Amino acid sequence: MSGIAPPTRDESLPTLDGRAWAFGFELTATQILDEAHARLDPESARRHLFATIDLGLADRLAPDDVIVAEEMIGTVEAARAALAALATAGIRVLVARLFAPAFTLAGRDHGLATLVLDAPSFIHTDDRLRIDLDAAKVVNLSSGDRAPIRNLDDLERAALRLTLAKRLTR
Repeated sequence: MSGIAPPTRDESLPTLDGRAWAFGFELTATQILDEAHARLDPESARRHLFATIDLGLADRLAPDDVIVAEEMIGTVEAARAALAALATAGIRVLVARLFAPAFTLAGRDHGLATLVLDAPSFIHTDDRLRIDLDAAKVVNLSSGDRAPIRNLDDLERAALRLTLAKRLTR
């Protein structure tokens, strides 16, 4: 550990900027990282992200990119492997209307924020996003559209502070 103290309850949450990768209605953990690569260490697995959807996508992912779908589902084991690989690739945020509990838990374990929007379909691949965690809103800088983040009550803000602190100490 690097000696960075976790944020206090009153400390501001950051504003994040990134490029969106939108995957339509349902994105499964095994679409993010197929079972054949799920047992690899996260650094090796990251080269195989989204291989069942687009073989070259792993090479185009960049730190701070944002993964978007209407629903993200999967088992605990599959979500843990997939999100570990995403975190290694520099992804910090997942956006969806609905997350399977496995995604939320794995996100916290690997320092990824899982943010709920009522209708993330206004976000398209290559859109530039600004995610204001303090104001609990996502702004699509490409279209000007914005939406409130629905799951940032006090308890979730505290969990997000801890999640982001984990990321800083790696």
